[in-house]
Amino acid sequence: MKNLSMELCSARHKTPATDGAIFGNEADPTDTTGLEKCAFERLTELQVEKLDLYVTGLTVALIAVLNAARELGVTVTLWHFDRETGDYYQQEVK
Repeated sequence: MKNLSMELCSARHKTPATDGAIFGNEADPTDTTGLEKCAFERLTELQVEKLDLYVTGLTVALIAVLNAARELGVTVTLWHFDRETGDYYQQEVK
């Protein structure tokens, strides 16, 4: 099983992700079809089976990744930033 720890979009925030990002820092939020295609291609290229995804904003990009992951059978755990503690907390995608 290939497990990866990735950011949603690169260089938006500092995260503990170790395997890069799904998207660069200039994703077009109005191109939902393009975002989903890009996410599908990235997850396929990396042969991801389990993804720890650090959510760094841009909801439409997150939905694109979740749609692609569901289609590919990738298990996803989201990691959200807690401003009070300065740490991340997890949310399992079912």
